[in-house]
Amino acid sequence: MVERRRRVITNLDLAESVGSEGDRYSFAKLAEDWNTYLKQCANADLIIIDNDQSKVYLACLMRPLFRFHLVSVDMILRPPRGFKDRLLSVLKRALFTQVNKFILYFKNTAGYERLYGISSAKIEYVPFKVNGWDEGCFPPTSPEGDYVLCAGRTLRDVKTFVAAMEIASCPGLLLQQQNEELRAHGTTPFTKGLPPNVRLTIDDGDDLATFLQFVAGAKLVVIPRFKHDIAATGISTYLTAMALGKCVIISRGPGAEDVLKDEALLVEPENARALAEAIRAMWDDDHRRNEIADAGKRYAERCQGSRRLAQDVWKSSLRGLEK
Repeated sequence: MVERRRRVITNLDLAESVGSEGDRYSFAKLAEDWNTYLKQCANADLIIIDNDQSKVYLACLMRPLFRFHLVSVDMILRPPRGFKDRLLSVLKRALFTQVNKFILYFKNTAGYERLYGISSAKIEYVPFKVNGWDEGCFPPTSPEGDYVLCAGRTLRDVKTFVAAMEIASCPGLLLQQQNEELRAHGTTPFTKGLPPNVRLTIDDGDDLATFLQFVAGAKLVVIPRFKHDIAATGISTYLTAMALGKCVIISRGPGAEDVLKDEALLVEPENARALAEAIRAMWDDDHRRNEIADAGKRYAERCQGSRRLAQDVWKSSLRGLEK
């Protein structure tokens, strides 16, 4: 008797990660329209959803009827703010009981467990990837730059970075996207009152090659974060910087001290004085800066790119799948 192929619905490119057991699974791309997506849920054995909360919530509603195995990848959650957020967090808490596994790119999941009731037994850590790694975007060596770079759009504490740079007095570059894009991702645009040693550049963020040029031109890369952060903010930026051999300074929080050891310099969040001291120290200390940069580069090389990540996500998704 021929075994029925298990139907996998996903918005990730995982088909090449199956390996020798490929004949046991059939893959379909997660549908964009809701009607088709509902039909997919009704016929799926395994649904793997990357960073699409609305599709996860609907799958949670459908799962009691169809009993597929549901895996959420890179679910990005924020602390509830105000009555509406708290009410929604209660609803999300109920829905999340239907998720079989949460694959996350950080280990400190205390905020997810406390605020959204996600059991640690359902969470599995998988290292994130270096964007552009598989395409060969990273040379073996990169020349040292001449400015301190703050880049990224998600929950960046730009105010603290600017205050720190004024104290440190090193040349700096604040790389920002358009104001609407920043606000949509929890970052307040900073356009006025920059100290003379910091210049502002607006970039749409769509071109990886352009972003890599900005990172390559840096001597240090700083990722200032907020105290209330419960997810791995800045992980894509710091892996890019590490792959280019840059020394990274990042605020403590999930995805930082729970994942990194000697690969970055960690500072307290929302503390301009501490950040300024770290920036000045790394700017002046060639040996320590290069030591951290070398450790970071080795870490980025271990993380690799999309192919490695897809393989890890696939293996993790299969663990616990009902027989």
